[in-house]
Amino acid sequence: MKYSTLPVMTAMLLTGNCVAQTLIDSIPYPGISQGFWGIAVNADTLFLGADYSGDVYFSDHSGTILGQQPTGHTFNHGLIRRPNSYLIAQDYTSNGAHLYEVSHAGALLNTWTFPDVIGGHSSGIGDLCADGNAVWYTMYYPDFDVYPFAYAYKWVPGDATPIDTVPLHGEQPYGIALKGDTLFYVTDDLNGDAERIYSYNLTSNQDIGFVDLPDPDGNQSPRGMYYDGTYLYLVAQRIGGSAFAYQTVYIFEFDETTSISELQLSTIRVLPNPADGHVMLEIKHHGSGNLRLDVFNATGVLVHGETILAGRHRMDTSTWGNGLYLVKTTGGDGSVATGRLVVQH
Repeated sequence: MKYSTLPVMTAMLLTGNCVAQTLIDSIPYPGISQGFWGIAVNADTLFLGADYSGDVYFSDHSGTILGQQPTGHTFNHGLIRRPNSYLIAQDYTSNGAHLYEVSHAGALLNTWTFPDVIGGHSSGIGDLCADGNAVWYTMYYPDFDVYPFAYAYKWVPGDATPIDTVPLHGEQPYGIALKGDTLFYVTDDLNGDAERIYSYNLTSNQDIGFVDLPDPDGNQSPRGMYYDGTYLYLVAQRIGGSAFAYQTVYIFEFDETTSISELQLSTIRVLPNPADGHVMLEIKHHGSGNLRLDVFNATGVLVHGETILAGRHRMDTSTWGNGLYLVKTTGGDGSVATGRLVVQH
């Protein structure tokens, strides 16, 4: 496919700095009413998971549909293509959504239930992406009305709990993709969220920035994402004034290293991490006064809470079980900071 450069999309950061990102091309699918959601890409083919039928559609890079494979499931919220199988995520169920592995011929190979998370059951799955033998997934339910509005989780299918957690901006996060140590996710406007692609550094545990989606009325309805090593692909439902006009895949080039974002003005640094008997928290808050410190385990159970001040704070972890914890501080003005802690005795 020959890419044509389209207008540069500029991220709006609170610092006034910019991350220049380029929308380089788009692939329309007129006449398709399947609600494409999950996406995977290789040099020859786009694999598109249909939310309505659950089928995997095959397309070339010019947008010509080459065929489709039934999966036996009438949903497809996220698609990971493995050498001999697909992983597909159930869209929503109140008692815990399921992850299914089906062969390239559509035969069911494995079924897992997504683990309980912060706020309850993993009910609403936004999208999937692969990270070795683990998967990252976004959650649009449970969601919350203050930051963090939702979370992304890293999980090895079959494990009882996630192995990593990332706080998200927006109650309706859908597409998710991984580029090295940068996690991308996109938010929909269903609960009034701005439609944006956000980037998050997994090494520093900090937001990098965001780019607004190129839709004039802010209702593009973004779905799944995929990073192919060069470009970031995004499935969207529409652009312009006609709802569900047709499915389109947008192709972005991102250089997320050109700026440091202050989307989250308050920060928590955890040392050492992993921890054994204790940790030192270095807490920065843009407000003043007392802070509420809460620590939750991987399933959202509160394991520690106290009132502290910003600065350095020592916390005893000697009696905590091994695993992942979310550290959260809340100021009197509602400002929130989060950090991730692994306890390993």
